[in-house]
Amino acid sequence: MKKTTLAATLSTLITLSSGAQALELIVVKNYQEAATPEIWNRARTDQVPAGLLGRVDIASPQASYASIFPKTFLQESMFAVCHKSCADGDIFRINSGVINERDLSRWDVVEQSNVYYWINRYFSFLDEKLNYRPDQFLRILTNRDLKDETRGKALKNNAFFNPEDVSLSFLPATNNLLARLSGGKISRSGFDPSVVAHEASHYLFHHLFPNSVNDEIGGLNEGFADYIANIFLGNAKIGLVMLHGTALRDSNAQVDRQGKLKTYEPKMPVHDLGERAAYALWKTRELVSDTAEFDRLVIDAVVDLGRNPYSSVHDFKQKMLDRLDGIVRPESTSIARQFWELVFPGTPNRISSLAFLNKPQNTRPIVGFRTRQALPATLAQEYGTAAVTESSFQVLQEEAIGPGQTAILMGTENGQVGPHWVAIDMTRSNILGIYNGRKELVTNAAELEVVKPLADQAKGVTALINDFKTKVQSFSQLATGRGEFSVAYKVTDASSTAEPVTFNGRSVPGARIKLSLKRKLLAGLILGLPEIESIELLTMSSDKLPNLPLLDGKRVIGYKISFKTGTVSEVALSNAGVD
Repeated sequence: MKKTTLAATLSTLITLSSGAQALELIVVKNYQEAATPEIWNRARTDQVPAGLLGRVDIASPQASYASIFPKTFLQESMFAVCHKSCADGDIFRINSGVINERDLSRWDVVEQSNVYYWINRYFSFLDEKLNYRPDQFLRILTNRDLKDETRGKALKNNAFFNPEDVSLSFLPATNNLLARLSGGKISRSGFDPSVVAHEASHYLFHHLFPNSVNDEIGGLNEGFADYIANIFLGNAKIGLVMLHGTALRDSNAQVDRQGKLKTYEPKMPVHDLGERAAYALWKTRELVSDTAEFDRLVIDAVVDLGRNPYSSVHDFKQKMLDRLDGIVRPESTSIARQFWELVFPGTPNRISSLAFLNKPQNTRPIVGFRTRQALPATLAQEYGTAAVTESSFQVLQEEAIGPGQTAILMGTENGQVGPHWVAIDMTRSNILGIYNGRKELVTNAAELEVVKPLADQAKGVTALINDFKTKVQSFSQLATGRGEFSVAYKVTDASSTAEPVTFNGRSVPGARIKLSLKRKLLAGLILGLPEIESIELLTMSSDKLPNLPLLDGKRVIGYKISFKTGTVSEVALSNAGVD
């Protein structure tokens, strides 16, 4: 069968623009109709049915060909939408401010046009409906090439906001033979107005609450992004275009896609928690007399929440309950309160006691680790992160402070960050507070940025220790041709070099054992495991570390993984409460 082109499917839409000063674009115009199953009957993978597309005339971009990026036509004063990279030129030809008709109907141009059109409407929506004007320039990349740093494969079927460089990325859709044979059909994320609005709402949330400490706020961020997209489009469903008529998430549904009731559970993945938040907001909105005022109160609640960097999702619940009176219809107030209690049972946790601040401090660390991760420079630039990140943290002390609560005294090996107490709600995995050496709660944004990595290590130290033990055990078995890793990888060469090791502050004799690896074919095709170039194991002589494996008569106290993509990850035990 002859492949259908976009130009052919849009033959009924081909008309000349009537406004000389207007810019004509082809965009996904009819999101509401995307839920109609019949419209997708003949839809191809990574395409959009003509029935959802339409031509729009909009004012020409305010800042086209501005100096911020080279040759960026779809640019406004606060954002630019570029194909793959704003460092490259346009992918379409322009004559007298009009996109060439042939280029206008290319799928790459449709995606870029669609994102530009809906982002433009979104910024107007923020200003006119929510009385909010962001002040950070937003860089937006469509059909972006981005690789998984461990697997070396192009990332697909996603979109994300990066707060580090204030950018939105819309990734390509899966369009390989295996996906087609399995019946999976998906369109690229930039074709979907709900995905565009969702990602733009992460940008908004970052403005409202830029210095959050707890992972639960990441879940709230997801729910907030869904909710704002819901009210922007007047539709409770997210992802209808991207998933060919199937909703990725539905804020009106009582159960999630796994069939679970939308009620809070501790330590939920962020998207699951986000579904609960969006559901609570959407259903509460049905009970209010003035929806526009309610939407502004949601913004106000997030701003208020952001004044406490240690806020949790239950703090947001309380902020919303505080705002129900006067906005929810009087006969529905009790229903709304009961509903929030059902979705988010419980109250915000507070520190039970600060007595730990006055405890005599240990002089010897309980445990300490050095970590290092290095990304190729180009990959780090794409992700908007540092090429090299390092840490050398120590657990100095641990105190129980109440039911389900503990305080951990953390410091760095080199003393660059002095000891800080981190109070943790272990049940919900929330940080309740970080206290410096003066026994003061850290709230300053600059200081939080420095100590938050320590706090995150404190919260996850048990998981890190368990993960470390599992990896050194598996890698040690691989060196002798045993264990699960030997099923997926073959050691092609092994070498050992004497190397001194710094442990408990002293230099002791040690060795570095390097294993060159080759990934077995089935491991790559079926399991999708990454290509690992080598694993290096750091060992030292010790009879005081019985929980760590032996290799060549020495204890394995560290590892270094080098991926073929150029990414390197290292973890080594640097301290332990033994001589």
